[in-house]
Amino acid sequence: MRFPFALKTTAALIGLALIALPEMLFPALADPAAGVSQESQAREKGSEKDAPDKKQAATPAVHEEVVVTATRVEAKVFDTPAPVSVINLRRLRESAPNTISDLLPEMPGMDIVGVGANQTRPVIRGLRGQRILLLSDGIRLSHSRRTQDFGEIPASADVSWTDRVEIVRGPASVLYGSDAIGGVINIIPQVPDLYRGNFGVQGSFGYRYGSADSQHKGFAHLTGGAGRLSFMLNGSYRQARDYEAPAGRFGDITLAEPARLRDSGVRDSGLNAFLGWKLPGSSLLSLKYETYGAADAGFGYVDPALYAPGDPTIRLLYPKQDIDRFIARYENRSLNFVLADGINATGYRSRNARTFDSDITVPMAPGAGARIQSRNFTDVRTTGLRIEMTKVLFRTHILTYGFDGYQDDSLNTDAETTTMFGFGPPRTSVDEIPNVPNARFRALGFFLQDQWAFLDRSSLVLGVRYQDNMARTLPTDGLNDPLMKSRDQALVGAANLIFGLSERLNLMFTAGRGFRSPNLTERFFMGVTPSMAGYQVRTPGLEPETSLNIEAGLRWKAGRFYLESSVFDNTVRDGITVVGTGQWVGRLPEYKNVNIDRLRYRGFEFMGEVETPLGLSLAANYTRLWSKNLTNPEFHLTDTYSSRLNLQVRYAAFRGRFRAEYHIRLSGSRKDIDLGVNPIGAVIPGFTVHTLRLGTVLFADSKFPQEISLVVENLSDALYSEFSNAGFFRPAPGRHAVLNWIVRF
Repeated sequence: MRFPFALKTTAALIGLALIALPEMLFPALADPAAGVSQESQAREKGSEKDAPDKKQAATPAVHEEVVVTATRVEAKVFDTPAPVSVINLRRLRESAPNTISDLLPEMPGMDIVGVGANQTRPVIRGLRGQRILLLSDGIRLSHSRRTQDFGEIPASADVSWTDRVEIVRGPASVLYGSDAIGGVINIIPQVPDLYRGNFGVQGSFGYRYGSADSQHKGFAHLTGGAGRLSFMLNGSYRQARDYEAPAGRFGDITLAEPARLRDSGVRDSGLNAFLGWKLPGSSLLSLKYETYGAADAGFGYVDPALYAPGDPTIRLLYPKQDIDRFIARYENRSLNFVLADGINATGYRSRNARTFDSDITVPMAPGAGARIQSRNFTDVRTTGLRIEMTKVLFRTHILTYGFDGYQDDSLNTDAETTTMFGFGPPRTSVDEIPNVPNARFRALGFFLQDQWAFLDRSSLVLGVRYQDNMARTLPTDGLNDPLMKSRDQALVGAANLIFGLSERLNLMFTAGRGFRSPNLTERFFMGVTPSMAGYQVRTPGLEPETSLNIEAGLRWKAGRFYLESSVFDNTVRDGITVVGTGQWVGRLPEYKNVNIDRLRYRGFEFMGEVETPLGLSLAANYTRLWSKNLTNPEFHLTDTYSSRLNLQVRYAAFRGRFRAEYHIRLSGSRKDIDLGVNPIGAVIPGFTVHTLRLGTVLFADSKFPQEISLVVENLSDALYSEFSNAGFFRPAPGRHAVLNWIVRF
């Protein structure tokens, strides 16, 4: 018997409420002392130099983490009226990931697409690419020149100097504008504490080795201050080779021997410089410069001759990527102005230049086929400004309002060579006409949010945003087409409620709209598609995609116990998709982008954790996702898993100087798929990943304490592919080890 989704989710919430009922009726079951201890730990301050083990012990539990991304008002996760997740500094150091993407599959509702040390990207509740907004310290990393399925890479924000990552699961367009349909990921870097008046210099340096890709990475961190001045310098360099997938079977694919995943390596480096001044009063001024460069990073592929002879060979490579960003910020927390008590003004200028190569060989007959080689160079220069103000009214209302805007100027060149072979002498044709002309994208938004605290433990957040976007083409070498201009507008709102039934039980309800303005590729691309399957025409009149997310959840804590659960329904309307027009261009069918898709993503998320006084902690999270194309039910959405369970056991001893963790990730099979003639078969099989993490702190009381972490991934050496990488088969690495060593001074 099949039950309606509403009945399933209501039953799930009732079940969790019953779990919390004994604590509500018998509050003495809780351990108040434990709660006080967590609070005091969260308030502890300690420098890395003086007590690294104390800093580890002082890390608060998940629900005690303070977050700001969801509402722009500091609040603990437990009291935040939105579904949020946090990856804290301790987690980053213990796991030693390549990028923050490596840790996402261990979190509720999260997944990744892509492989290797550089090209992994996030998936939130089945949505990915430009339907996810990626931020660094509140500043957009996403831009309008990326394609819909492939947003910006988190690798450009190095984990070596990341303080924490805040994730909003669900639309967040009121505060952040376009692209936040599925959620927001805000990578928050380490910065000096300008309010503490630190003196002197301290820092760290370290080394990371990965056996899967023979990776070597060095990184260094230096910070200091004198009086009102603070500074910080960070740098890193990494070299990683292609990794190997193990032998084994995955669906209908069998690898008799370990197989090399070509183009999965990278050579990259980054530099980060920060300078800040504490001005009279409570105002701050800071300047920051960031640069990141990567070479020879690709999407990764296994030679199809090893598992599906006769399939096309598709090679997608970024020979060069360069990102530079300059940021200036002014902050005043005690403005004492009639319209605002605080202000945060941020201006930035960035350049994102990349070269993208594709090399596709399509067999058409024995010894005959076509080879299409293309090179695209894109240089996107972005100028942006965000002014955000806060005002407290009647002691119960916190108004957050302001405006933000940015402009992307995209320069573009294309060159494509097609060679037909095996049908007589090879025939080669060259096309240097740009598929996407030079273009400009301008976005301007105004937002207003009111957070109203009522009763003792409840708050209601209401917000609205008006957005105006404009895109137009610019003169482009090789193109004589008339210049085009398109404009779209959006009005979105959100309501988030956290209702405290007791000090230990919160109910959460959210309803919010998100939107995504069509990017430059969707509006202005014209030419033969990379697969040579058709000819795509420009569609400058596209409307924004919109989403409506409705969600209910609860959070419960009792001493050392914590539970959280939520159910959601996120429906995307006017989704942009490619359809045939019925016309032909030469011998190719004509296609164009249109707003017709109506996509529904539903799910259930659960997480729980318990800590014991003996240093042992247990944690688990479970996610169940359903997705459906309501416009075309015969076409199944397969961007992520259908179910996933994470189990974790962690032990810490000797004031955090030794730790051990075992993690198991179980992903269920996916049956409702539409992969065409994909060699995996009719079902994407489930898989289980085992991970062991060990760590120790040496010389903790010396001037040079050291932290060593050892991570062993895929202990069972299983052949598997993340679900988002199954359509274009890209398996994960076999059993491998990561060693991370940090010295502080």
